[in-house]
Amino acid sequence: MFDHSDLAAKLTKKSGNIFPPDDLGITDLYVDGDGTITFSAFQKRYSYDSNGVLKELGDALLSAPVVSPDGKLEAYVKDWNIWVRDLESGEEKPITTDGQERYAYATKPGASRGFTWGSELRWAPDSKRVFTVQTDDRQVKDVPFIQYAPEDGVRPVAFSMPYAFPGDLHIPMYRMLVVDVEDGKQVPIKYRDLPAGRMLDAPFNGGRAWWGGDGKRVFFVDVERGEKAAHLISADASTGDTTELFSETNPDGYVELSDNVYEAASIVPLPERNQVIWYSERTGRPQLYLYDLATGQLVRKLTDDAYGVRRIVSADESRGEVLISISGRDPTKNPYYEEILRIDLDTGNGEILSQGDDHRFIAPDGRNGVSFALLLGGAPRGSGVSPSGDYWVETRQRIDRPAVSVIRTRSRREVATLETASLNHVPEGFRRPEPVLVKAANGKTILQGAIFRPSDFDPSKIYPVIDLIYGGPQAAVVPVALDGLANMAMPLAELGFVTVIIDGRGTTGRDREFHEHSYGAVEKASEVEDHIAAIRQLAQRYPYMDLDRVGITGFSGGGYMSTSAILRYPDFYKVAVSGAGNHDQRDFWHSWGERYQGELDGDNYLAQANLTYAKNLEGKLLLYQGLMDTGVQPGTLFNLVQKLEDENKDFDLVIAPRAGHSYTGYAQRRGWDYFVEHLAGKTPPKEFELINGYDYTIAEMKRRKGGASKAGKDGQPESKPE
Repeated sequence: MFDHSDLAAKLTKKSGNIFPPDDLGITDLYVDGDGTITFSAFQKRYSYDSNGVLKELGDALLSAPVVSPDGKLEAYVKDWNIWVRDLESGEEKPITTDGQERYAYATKPGASRGFTWGSELRWAPDSKRVFTVQTDDRQVKDVPFIQYAPEDGVRPVAFSMPYAFPGDLHIPMYRMLVVDVEDGKQVPIKYRDLPAGRMLDAPFNGGRAWWGGDGKRVFFVDVERGEKAAHLISADASTGDTTELFSETNPDGYVELSDNVYEAASIVPLPERNQVIWYSERTGRPQLYLYDLATGQLVRKLTDDAYGVRRIVSADESRGEVLISISGRDPTKNPYYEEILRIDLDTGNGEILSQGDDHRFIAPDGRNGVSFALLLGGAPRGSGVSPSGDYWVETRQRIDRPAVSVIRTRSRREVATLETASLNHVPEGFRRPEPVLVKAANGKTILQGAIFRPSDFDPSKIYPVIDLIYGGPQAAVVPVALDGLANMAMPLAELGFVTVIIDGRGTTGRDREFHEHSYGAVEKASEVEDHIAAIRQLAQRYPYMDLDRVGITGFSGGGYMSTSAILRYPDFYKVAVSGAGNHDQRDFWHSWGERYQGELDGDNYLAQANLTYAKNLEGKLLLYQGLMDTGVQPGTLFNLVQKLEDENKDFDLVIAPRAGHSYTGYAQRRGWDYFVEHLAGKTPPKEFELINGYDYTIAEMKRRKGGASKAGKDGQPESKPE
């Protein structure tokens, strides 16, 4: 698409940092119609045109740039305000001027800016206005952080960020407004400010705000604090006057708007029809409903309670149909296996297009605001469905077989195999994991799991067991390919452990009853009793699993739950390695606790807090925390540490002064050693040097930073480091 060597040399010369041609390390890439690219690198924004001219455009953007529908303008956030650039002349101007860090336009709350990307604005169809938010953190209380081991010097450096806890009076809020691009005139939406929720995502990237097809009205979803109600609001873009179209409530739990909270809401506007597809669990299983945006009236229910909706893949207004993935239709199969279904919008009739004993996945269409991962700036970053709707790319996955990606037609015919996954750089004798089905502790609910065994596995031997748990109510984590938690499970298995991953009750991917098992009781997310029951069943099936030597580990939500498990079930779990756990929802994000545990009221959070069970510790516990973790702030760990010390309990602790929400290689190695020594009863190699992905990233940043002084005449490194 462009000359990598030329760009690398010019970037290195202009910035003073190293940019190898085969590993540029640029981010936020956007390609214009004439071949000009814009991108970010080392906190700066650049353009590079087809003639090889490189220009520095200023500081890196706070959010992804969004190009107007007519292709002439680009809107972005700089200095906490919205700016517009003429893509032909390069001229830029601010269209807001009163933005500030804690009252910024088109951005996320301060507590989540480092974890999400995208833009909180959308262009009107006529390219003359933008619909956006001003995010208000001004009254949110701060959480302090201290960089005890700064890169430069020895004096600790303190900083803070707005970070609301459950029950706080003030949380991040969104002011909705429309801004005229020509003169900056604002039309405030006449509605209360919206509270931040759904894991601190925001209205636009969260798929909950959009323009009407005629450009006269805007729409947004007001998810109330605590998420027990959601209201669809229509507003006049010229006056700001609003009308509530309809509401969804769940007084006994929370309103779920997608299969899991990491994805944007499964709400798909149909501007040509003036309708919207709405996701709801009102019948107990996730379903889709079609509403009229003029009246707010239900047109029809689109799906069938015989299955659950997982995600909307693509909506085709010209054909009047929507492509979705579903699961749970066939009671004889894994309840998580996904199938592809086509629904007629005018009749609600459905046709199964792809089914089998595996997961069928098509990348969602970012134009519909469906996928949080794909939605950057309102433009499609990739879709599994062709623009014509005549073809799609489907990937079939199971953890015990190679994934296959194929092209299929509307008539379901496979016309090409794009790729079949292959294994590279794995140990000799590598064994693929085994998918399993087991029963929950209630003796009836079917659960999915996966077993990982070492490459030198010998069924005549007895193996200690490690339960790799996530334990967050917002996700199902049993992998369907060799990614995700499989990347943690495989090395543990190679160290000589039978490692299991299980999705217990209180997680997603099923019906409302299943995931609300943990509502108001976060300690029941991926129910530990289900894990214990599952491991006992598997040990009966596979006698080489030693039930007297069971350990547990996890990171983040898994750090919370692995600690919770060894404290609440000390007779079963003997060793736990806990990474960056949110050990008490009272001092974690307000949107997490209030969504899953409910409103803070007296001592109703105590049952989920790990410090409540500190007196029960009997086994070996290793805790890990990065002090620069602005997601799971370190205070939640130290409150637990204080309680363990108050109870005079022995435990182990690894602190990474410079790390954020990630294991360092040192910490990961210490965790492996901990299991080898205390669960397997063996002696690990002394001070083995483990370099993991985090370490590689930090080393690469240091290598590139200030690299011009070490570069040759062409601006490139004189020798590439090994």
